[in-house]
Amino acid sequence: MRLDWSSLLDLLRRAERAVLTSHVRPDCDALGSELGLAGVLEAIGCDVRIVNAQATPANLRWIDPEGRIESLAERVRPADLADRDLLVVLDTSAWAQLGAMGDVARSMRDRVVVIDHHVSEDDLSDRWFKDTSAEATARIVYEIALRLRVPLTERIATPLYAGLSTDTGGFRFPSVSGESFRVAARLVDAGASPSTIYRELFEQDTLARLHLVGRTLAGATTTRGGRVITSTVRQRDVREIGAQPSDTEDLINLTLAVKGTELAAILIEQPDGRVKVSFRSRGAVDCSALAGSFGGGGHRAAAGAILDGPFDAAKLRVDEAVDEAWQAAAAVAV
Repeated sequence: MRLDWSSLLDLLRRAERAVLTSHVRPDCDALGSELGLAGVLEAIGCDVRIVNAQATPANLRWIDPEGRIESLAERVRPADLADRDLLVVLDTSAWAQLGAMGDVARSMRDRVVVIDHHVSEDDLSDRWFKDTSAEATARIVYEIALRLRVPLTERIATPLYAGLSTDTGGFRFPSVSGESFRVAARLVDAGASPSTIYRELFEQDTLARLHLVGRTLAGATTTRGGRVITSTVRQRDVREIGAQPSDTEDLINLTLAVKGTELAAILIEQPDGRVKVSFRSRGAVDCSALAGSFGGGGHRAAAGAILDGPFDAAKLRVDEAVDEAWQAAAAVAV
């Protein structure tokens, strides 16, 4: 945990032209934190751009009704950001997760600050603002708004509520405290609509997405007496049913619904042949350490990494690592 409010607030107050970015395959916490912080900084007179390496996934574009979030994959060139006096990296501390924005960060090393709640980290910056006890990066942005005395508006509150609610699994994860609900209530009072956000997040599935869910669950396998569950998504499955890459998001959480599951892993084959692996733990296994063995990272209860293919070889590596992690955690428990 690195919390130096005075230094961070001073840095943000002095910024005149900031660019905000986050990780590839951005989720609600990444996008919500960017949009929320943009609103906060603009309230204190800063000119703000939000630029990610990849375009916002189609299923999450609702969070950005003004179309503020730009990407290097579309019209923005790295040279267009040369006038920015501050680069804020949100919701990640890893070079690999920045994608093409990593090159921008390297060219601006003396102007980079990291705001994150994940445990793992690289050498992205000399200026860190991390709170690994925070439920979401959106929670940290909320605290920034309070300390900068920026009034919460619907424009700020809605994306922050979306980030907070999704990163807490609908306020059901162990990271949730009484204050989590109090923060959520203040965001609702400021204009965030839980019913609208829930509908946009969970009631917009396509038939292709539902078919993909069915294939993924049908192919799931268990080991260790049902306490470890593994599932896979191959590109041929995605193509055959006409699914989108974003349709694979959160599939791993569905496998946790299986009674007795304590550790879950999912391997998702990418169009370029690499394999995205995600881990979730309800018990003693540290997902951050498990993902770290593959160059990834995250939280103790949820983490991920990207592996090189081929798929079968990657799966063998993951299966072995999962089993070793399970045995190590079991040995400590004994």
